[in-house]
Amino acid sequence: MNQLPTPNHPYGYPSSQLAEILKELKISKQKFEKAFGVNTCSMSETGETIYYPCDVERALYKLGHKLGINNMWD
Repeated sequence: MNQLPTPNHPYGYPSSQLAEILKELKISKQKFEKAFGVNTCSMSETGETIYYPCDVERALYKLGHKLGINNMWD
């Protein structure tokens, strides 16, 4: 994976899509959640958690992953 995929939801990455991304990047959900920290998420019409792209990029940055971006704020 050379870049993060386009989010499946207008607001960001649904939890199901994020799980696929983490699996491909070989990052455990536990490690990701620790790097993600306490952050704002959204919810889809079906009740699925939506992760904002800037927050996913920041968590990957904290994990030292090449796809991470040091977003200072969102």
